[in-house]
Amino acid sequence: MNTKVVNSEDPREHWNDITDIEDAIILDLGCGWLFQPFESTPEFFINNKASKVIGVDCAGGEIAKLNETYPDHVFICKEIKETNDLVELIEQYQPDIIKMDIEGYEILFRDITQDQFKSVKQVAIEYHNNECKHVLCSKLPELGLDITNINQFGWYVTDIEQMGIIHARRHD
Repeated sequence: MNTKVVNSEDPREHWNDITDIEDAIILDLGCGWLFQPFESTPEFFINNKASKVIGVDCAGGEIAKLNETYPDHVFICKEIKETNDLVELIEQYQPDIIKMDIEGYEILFRDITQDQFKSVKQVAIEYHNNECKHVLCSKLPELGLDITNINQFGWYVTDIEQMGIIHARRHD
């Protein structure tokens, strides 16, 4: 397993361990962040030739702007607070890749089943506390994914036990 320090929210650094984006269906959970000096995660995926980006965020203004700017993709204003919210999106869109940054609600992965997760080949999940990290580190292998990276932040919260990014890929 690899580890590196991430020093920016710029998706070219923050999410650059996500591979095989071209032609992939990407479920971008927590896709907001449009008004920064760098591209948003949906823009990052679109610019890297994802076939379809399904972006979900609770920031309605940002979702409206994304829908207007990228009409070939899907952007939904929704909070993800229950496992069923997550399962419905996965089952409806059958993503190849899930990027998740939903401020502590990544804990919802604990109740996902292998059958519900069968389309997913890769995940990148920003975790926001120690409990979420431990749930993900035990649950992702149960779902058939190998953890490849656990990246640490070089700013804000630098304790890798409290906050970081877990990358995992389906093993063949």
